[in-house]
Amino acid sequence: MIEPQILKAIKQMPNIERIRIIEFTLGLMREEMAKDEQLSLKEAAELMRPFYAEGSELTEFVDSE
Repeated sequence: MIEPQILKAIKQMPNIERIRIIEFTLGLMREEMAKDEQLSLKEAAELMRPFYAEGSELTEFVDSE
């Protein structure tokens, strides 16, 4: 679970800083995935599912239209 202080700090950041955090995090994930055995597309989708579920922190960045 993400610490509430971290979420509060992210919410206060300008979008460009949020994008930098996302890019950094994706880079870390890619490194970890490269170290581990390769995931199937299905396994990768299941791994990411919670991040795109309704009500997750990432859904506020999604255009609903």
